[in-house]
Amino acid sequence: MKLYQKLFICVIGIGLLTACGSTSPPNQQLTETQMVIQQAEQLGADDYAPLEIREAKIKLGLAREAVEAKEFDKAIRLAEQARVDAELAQAKAQSGKAEKTVAELRESIRVLKAEIERNQRTN
Repeated sequence: MKLYQKLFICVIGIGLLTACGSTSPPNQQLTETQMVIQQAEQLGADDYAPLEIREAKIKLGLAREAVEAKEFDKAIRLAEQARVDAELAQAKAQSGKAEKTVAELRESIRVLKAEIERNQRTN
């Protein structure tokens, strides 16, 4: 056999062994995703982003099931999706809280203006 053929066969063999090799379970990724979900819940995601936080929890559950089935690539993919959903829920919760605060401030300003106008009329 020529050297190139032997080299090609070795490269293919190594590639096949690597492809067949098992990936380790994404335990750290699952833990980090769970923490992001908890942070989103603490920010009020259940009120401001219920769909996103529910999807994150479902996908994390599916990722854990995939780990149990030793489908680690699928578990990683689902954990990543769950994390993105949880991060979106966090952003929506922060935005919702900010909008609520702005609305409350506007109402306070309106009440103060009305009070000032009433005081000016009576003086």
